[in-house]
Amino acid sequence: MLRRSPALTATIVLTLALGIGANTAIFTVVNSVLLRPLPFRDPARLVAIWDRYEGLEKIGVSPAEYDEWCRQTDLFEDVARYRYVGIGRDMNLTGGSEPERVRTTWASAGLFSMLGVRPAAGRFFATADDRRGGPPVALLSYRLWRDHFNGDPNIVGSPIQLTSMIGAGAPVNGQAFAVLGVLPSNFPLATWADVWLPESQAADETTNPVRHAFGVIARLKPNVRIRQAAARLDSIRERLEREHPATSKGFSFTIGGLQQDLAGNLRPALLVLLGAVTLVLLIACVNVANLLLARATARRHEMAVRIALGASRWRIVRESLAESLQLSMAGGAAGLLLAFAGLNSLLRLLPADLLDPASVHVDLTALGFLFAVSLATGLVFGIAPALQAAQQDPVDGLRETGRSVTRGAGAGRNALVVAEFSLALLLLMGAGLFIRSFARLLNVDPGFRAQNVLTLRLTLSPQSYPDDQKLHAFFDRLEARLATLPGVTSVAAANALPLASTRGNAIRFAIPGSPLIRRDLLPAAQNGLVTPGYFRTLGIPLLAGRTYTADDLGKPYIIVNQTMARTFWPGANPVGQRFISGPWGANPTWSTVIGVVGDVKQFGLDSERTNDVYFLWYGGSYLVIRTSGDPLALAPAIRGEIRALDPSAPVSAFHSMQQVLDQSSASRRFTTVLLSIFAAVALALAVIGIYGVMSWSVSQRRQEIGVRMALGADTRAILGLILMRGLKLSAIGLAIGLAATLALSRMLGSLLFEISPHDPWILAGVSLWMLCVTAAACYLPARRATQVDPLTTLRAE
Repeated sequence: MLRRSPALTATIVLTLALGIGANTAIFTVVNSVLLRPLPFRDPARLVAIWDRYEGLEKIGVSPAEYDEWCRQTDLFEDVARYRYVGIGRDMNLTGGSEPERVRTTWASAGLFSMLGVRPAAGRFFATADDRRGGPPVALLSYRLWRDHFNGDPNIVGSPIQLTSMIGAGAPVNGQAFAVLGVLPSNFPLATWADVWLPESQAADETTNPVRHAFGVIARLKPNVRIRQAAARLDSIRERLEREHPATSKGFSFTIGGLQQDLAGNLRPALLVLLGAVTLVLLIACVNVANLLLARATARRHEMAVRIALGASRWRIVRESLAESLQLSMAGGAAGLLLAFAGLNSLLRLLPADLLDPASVHVDLTALGFLFAVSLATGLVFGIAPALQAAQQDPVDGLRETGRSVTRGAGAGRNALVVAEFSLALLLLMGAGLFIRSFARLLNVDPGFRAQNVLTLRLTLSPQSYPDDQKLHAFFDRLEARLATLPGVTSVAAANALPLASTRGNAIRFAIPGSPLIRRDLLPAAQNGLVTPGYFRTLGIPLLAGRTYTADDLGKPYIIVNQTMARTFWPGANPVGQRFISGPWGANPTWSTVIGVVGDVKQFGLDSERTNDVYFLWYGGSYLVIRTSGDPLALAPAIRGEIRALDPSAPVSAFHSMQQVLDQSSASRRFTTVLLSIFAAVALALAVIGIYGVMSWSVSQRRQEIGVRMALGADTRAILGLILMRGLKLSAIGLAIGLAATLALSRMLGSLLFEISPHDPWILAGVSLWMLCVTAAACYLPARRATQVDPLTTLRAE
């Protein structure tokens, strides 16, 4: 039967391929991030433990806390730690044709054995490697081994030269590290660092009681649940607050599954997208069911003949479902091809810092999902046409009056239109909320002027620049050379870029005599290290006092932002006030406020306002350069000037500040764009479905329309009759869709920025838009109805 209607068959297969392919592509990403078990031994028992402090999420734990976790042998089978990569430690990898900047971290020897992974080459750390004073050894990430060392297996046992950058903890000055091994290619933590060092290479992170600089991974004992571990750790936390208020007061902790921790903020966005493509597939199923119902109506005479000749109703149902399953499997096969193509496009849209594209691929789980969806789809859209065919009255069908069948089919198709409308409305509401939320985000003032600013990373070694004076001299020479380049207007350096800072840059502070600060619960501020021209280069406004000059080097001066000034010196002039950084440390630093600058978004456009304090320092690893034209066009010339001054300093990560600004909203843009695409597809399918049902309804009511016109009904009355029928169905779908939207939109609250999930403008606007689209879809069939010739119709009657 399918060969007799090639156009219908092709339409159905393509419709299903679109829905199934989109579902498979999104599921493949969801599977890779959330469902596929980590390639570790018994990964379900692995947990990550972090600290929190005054709104600072996911910061490292302290040595005292780690020691306590290790003592909980009835909870944890094993505990390991590593340097918190949010702080990061970059080094120069030398010895090749050109120095390369690499990210390093350290890890305790037990981490890899606890995870149960095997090296791609060599071995992992042993307990002896963790001891202070042991031989310097290192592990390479698979990517670094493949790209920098060309996958040479003889690298194991060979030395590599590492030089730490300015301000990156304990100095490593061209030290040779013997390569012990290479991490496996599928190691999920490999993106954290290029080079892994043993715990013996840690600076003071493992001994300084006030440092919160490392993360913890633990393996739960069998039959121990995360909730049990959390309750125990909570009681330990209370005791630590009493015993060590300087290091533990005000801190709280989080414990969760390692896979969930690695997924981070990607989890809710992916689940929303999976729900969106599921709605698209359901709408596609409704459209296909409508097409098959129309086909079943056209075949009612054939079915009546078969039933009259002895065919059982079960056989009719079985054959009808078999046809539906053939269509769904063909749609699934075509959908697989679309999934492969769509997945590549999806990964290009996905921000690179959120997910490693190499970890996303169609595996057996994704193929099983595609088969299950194809099978379920065939049953979903095939059951209604099958039942209609089986319920055919043979007497009525042989007479070909079909009025009862037509009424039954019409009711079924009307119900499908209502379902289609409500599903499309739900998806459009979600897309509308995300679009409005994203528009709000783009209107946020980042606190600086991003236009015509170039950024880059420059790694200077403490061996070449052992003190502030040498750093200052280098920067003066660099600034003078860059100033000679056409288009360069100002140059500055900083330890972090706005919108791309890390919460590990925070410091705790005190203000003498302030009634707003409790000695046992000190506030935190983001620690900015900048050169004198930083605020001018980025266009950050000066609100009070002054900014730094070169003469301020070595003087105890600081600059604070507006939020900090308003919070801790309300109604007073902050300029001239005293400030203590690291009050619980061994050497607290007293400073004087000399200026107040505007607020800058530190972690993204959607991040909260933070207390920011800026110190004068010339060792920042980021350069910011304001130009009069395209900043990226100057990148080669700037690289050459830096190489001329210091050939051993790696230069990398050339970006315009506009790219940094765009990257900060990339994850929200990704979700909004995909959701909008799915909503547009859903709207198109809904319009096609409504148009098809109304056209079918007009064709079935030609005799009725002809009689009405013969009795005096004018064109306007016929037009209104058809339009009102379509709008009535839409109104029912609107009521159902709005109820579903109000019930489910609360789930989107955490993903929206500065709008309510029940935003009245979106609810009203999308509802009105859907009604207008429905009216447009009904208009053509209604116009066709007004062209019915009553004389011809009455003759046929």
